[in-house]
Amino acid sequence: MTDDALLALLRAFTSRVAGITDTALASRDGLIIASDTNGAEPDNLAALAAASLGIAQRMAASVGRGTLQDVTTRGSGGCVMVYPVGVAALLVVVGDKGLDIARLHRESRPTVEAIEVVLKRGRPDAGGTGAAAS
Repeated sequence: MTDDALLALLRAFTSRVAGITDTALASRDGLIIASDTNGAEPDNLAALAAASLGIAQRMAASVGRGTLQDVTTRGSGGCVMVYPVGVAALLVVVGDKGLDIARLHRESRPTVEAIEVVLKRGRPDAGGTGAAAS
């Protein structure tokens, strides 16, 4: 049930923001939890996003700029955004040149919060159903 709920959240997020081509949810150690991808390889996306998030968090901390909110990687054909999801996961969003970045930022926070709720509900130690997200 957790997998279905996570996939539904990813797809709803994609439908609300023009230009999103791929989304993935990964653990902080780079393992894929759920994905809705068209061209990106989910396992590679998860591993690279986890590495980029870790580096960005260290950078933000070392320059004293507070808690990291997101990581942005821009290329000539679009961009990749990585958002922390609690302390154990991350949301990866791949967008084309038409990605509405302002809308992406507005929609990301409620999406991240909804994902956190589903993940907590799926962990046996969180008092949820005991179903693990995979």
